[in-house]
Amino acid sequence: MFHPVLKQMHQEFGDKILITFRNYPLVPPHNNAVPAASAAEAAGLQGKAKFWEMHALIYESQDKWKNLPDVRPLFESYAQQIGLDVERFKRDMSGEPVAQRIFLDGKRGRSLGVRGTPTVFLNGRELPFESIIVAEKLRVVIEKELSDTAAR
Repeated sequence: MFHPVLKQMHQEFGDKILITFRNYPLVPPHNNAVPAASAAEAAGLQGKAKFWEMHALIYESQDKWKNLPDVRPLFESYAQQIGLDVERFKRDMSGEPVAQRIFLDGKRGRSLGVRGTPTVFLNGRELPFESIIVAEKLRVVIEKELSDTAAR
């Protein structure tokens, strides 16, 4: 639900904003959340742009994989689709660096009081859920923050 809004904000604001994504897989109820996070992080080990390409494929196709008993073959096909070294991707997806990154993201989220997803912070402040799920509302919040920052 939030992915299209985030994508739209990135298109509209470009390099005026910096988007940092942190994993916070909720298991349960999302049994494939950890493999999805692992796939994006493994792709990212082959380049920052590859993280975002995999991230987009995963979120845009969530209905295809959310209830699959084994998502790995589908995510491997995504890796091939975006031009990754698939064998490396497969190793990295189950490797310690990816697992550690997801663990540390979760730990960071808990320390910040994250209770669910999506959770958005803008310059260190958590935004209310109702202000992030509608593009028009989030746009206003971002524009105000940019204006306030420029005034300082």
